[in-house]
This record gives sequence, structure tokens and C-alpha cells, in this order.
Amino acid sequence: MKKIFIIKSRYFSLIFSGTLIVLFIICCSTVYKASGNRWNLAAIYNPGSSHLHPSYRVYHNTDNQSLLLIKLFPNELLFNQANPTGEYLSQVSVQLQNFEIIDGKPLLVDSITYRYSIKQENVGRRYLTQIPFKAEMGKRYQLRVVAHDLLRKDFNLKFIEIDKTNEFSEQNYNLLNAQGIPYFNNVVSPENVYRIEHRNNQYGKIYIEFYKNEAPLPEPSFTTSSDERIYSKPDSIYVFDYNASLLLSFSYQGMYFFRFDTSQPHGLALVNFDEDFPKIKSANQMLEPLAYITTTADYKKLLDEENSKLATDNFWLKLGGSTGRARELIRIYYNRVYFANYYFTGTKPGWKTDRGMIYVVYGPPQNIQKTSGSETWIYYTKGASSTIDLVFDYRPNPYNLENFVLRRSESHDWHWREAVDSWRAGRVFLQE
Repeated sequence: MKKIFIIKSRYFSLIFSGTLIVLFIICCSTVYKASGNRWNLAAIYNPGSSHLHPSYRVYHNTDNQSLLLIKLFPNELLFNQANPTGEYLSQVSVQLQNFEIIDGKPLLVDSITYRYSIKQENVGRRYLTQIPFKAEMGKRYQLRVVAHDLLRKDFNLKFIEIDKTNEFSEQNYNLLNAQGIPYFNNVVSPENVYRIEHRNNQYGKIYIEFYKNEAPLPEPSFTTSSDERIYSKPDSIYVFDYNASLLLSFSYQGMYFFRFDTSQPHGLALVNFDEDFPKIKSANQMLEPLAYITTTADYKKLLDEENSKLATDNFWLKLGGSTGRARELIRIYYNRVYFANYYFTGTKPGWKTDRGMIYVVYGPPQNIQKTSGSETWIYYTKGASSTIDLVFDYRPNPYNLENFVLRRSESHDWHWREAVDSWRAGRVFLQE
């Protein structure tokens, strides 16, 4: 086994005993429709909207076909004996609708529904399966997936961007462990060993570029420019003889970018964050996201404090006015940071993305309208005739296929400042 780096880690103590991550529920009605651009789709970023939280990964295994790899969690499924065999079974269906994007508009090209009877006694902590679907090389698609727990009558909706415009983009790679079990995101851990599969085994060399992942914070919503970080010069470059059994481990925090052809911009980006990611546990992890709700001077002062735990404790105690209120604010704020990491992480932590920034400060959107090229997040303000509408444009790059950029405007100034001022006064924006 070849190791690229030697692991170095450092652990910190927890802040407050009451900072465990807990699910929150935002009540909303969600209707799924094939057009995908008229109905409220807010549930896609609301973990409390469904008992189901499946994981997906797309792998382009041939020129005319791709695979949707699926991981279900049996502890989220309902099992009962109301079946002819009397065994404890769960009934699950997964529906795929694949839309080709032509001139910015979706055209349905494939629709599939698979049904699974899962025996409780035969399944462990996960249930893995895969579904093939039609997708041709040279084209772009949007895949809409609905997983149903048929016994509980519950469902989960997911949109997946499909890039099959070339054979070098990230979905042409399949990330596996040494035993061939797939991973379902691009966040790697220094404790694990990985191997990378590509359907074209003719490539002799694989190039790995390492970048220290010091991602800047996104600009506020009212600014006129957005920060689109471009990785210009790697900190290290490694070259290996490639075969599908090559084992790799990743010890340093940062981004690892894999390419077979360095003349092509596309490849597979893997990231190693801290050992707790996506959870927020250490004082330093809790300190960084405070940048959104502090002034530049106050944030710098917090970072300069020798005792990060004490500085963070004092910050929330001052805002809350009491230990109980501070703990409540902490639970809400860092739940949002956690779920921003869960939903929006690409080459940088989810809370540092445009969508993550809004998710943390404003909360989960109360309404989402989605097209093939954008998402519109809508928030309702109490007693106001107008809504807060924030548009995120789909802008994939060679490192991140799921990249969305906020359409910034000076007109956002009033609600951004109102949101930040609300937090500084110890109130959750749009909640009180």
C-alpha cells in the first residue's frame, strides 16, 4: 500500500455540555413535479422533512449508460410482518427521472422505478444497491430521485447534476475502499484506505495535485462580486502508475485533485478536513463560523484570544444573556453549520459556500423553486407583503460539479444586516 502523507492531528475540548447536534424540523408542504420549477421543494434541504436520508453517487460506467449507486440506512426504514412470509420486511421504491439539459431546458429521456423488499435479519447498518440509467457521453443531465418508504408512506427527494460532457469529469471516477465498497461523498478520512476506479483502464499514469485548503469566506449577499476561488498552483504533485487496485490514504488536510491527463482541466477532487467533519465539536470549529455574525474587528479579536473555548463561551453568553439561552442559540446556529456541511460541501466546507452562508444566517429556506440552471430560495418575513428571494446560479467547475453561486445585489443589504443584527441581539432571524 502506498501512503502519500503522514498523519498529524490535534484534538480540542468541547464547548458547553449542551452542544450536541440535534435535528430540527421546519414545517412545510412539498410537492414533487417533473417540471421542477413551480412547486415548493424546500424539503430537499430540510433534514426533518423525512425519516429517509439516503446517499447517492453517480458513476459513468459506459459511454451510453451510467449507474446510480444507492445507500439506504435500515434504521430509518419501517419493518413489519404484514406480508405473506411473516418476516420482518421493509418495502422501498426508488424512482429515477433523467432529464437531458438542452439549451438550458430539461427534456425527460429516461424514467425508471425499482422496488426492493429488504429483510431485516439480512441487513446491517447499510443497504447498498445500484440502478443503471441511460446517459450518453457528451451530454449534460439533471437526475431527480425519489426514494419511498412504502410502509411508512414517507419519501425523500434529491436532485443530482450529471456531467457526461467528457470522460475526465468527477463522475467518471468511482471511489471505493479496499474491499470494493463505494464511498458516497468526496470527503476522505486519514484513517481509511481508498482506491479509485475508472472505466477506462488504458491510462498508465495518474497525477495527484495537493492544495492546502485555506478557503476564504464568501462575500455577503449585498456585495457586487463573489469569490470564485481558482486553484492556480498546487503545493505538491505526485505521479503514480495507475491500476484499479492502487491503494491510497490521505493524511494532510487539503484538497487532492486526480487527473489522468494534465492538459484537461477536469478530474476528481477529494478533500480531507478535520477529523470531526461534518460535525462541529472543538472550540476552533465553533469559532470560525462566527465570522458571519460579528464585525471584522470583533472577529479578529476573537481569533487573537489565546483560549478559543473561553472566547467562544463568552461570545454566546453575552449574546444570550444566560447559560440556558446561550445553549439554545448554540444548538440552532451549529445545527445549521452541520447541515450546511452535510448538504453543500464541495472543495471547501459547506458552511463556507454561498448556499451554506445563507443557510447558517437565514436558516433553511421556506420555499425553493428549482430549474435546470438555478435555485431560488424564498423566505417569508412576518408582517411583510414581500418575500426575501435569493437566487443561486449553477456554475460547475473542474473541481466541483455541484457548485452554485449566489446572485448578489445591493438590494440584499437590508435583510442581510437585519439578519446579522438579530443574531447579535440574541434572536434567531425569522424565527422570533
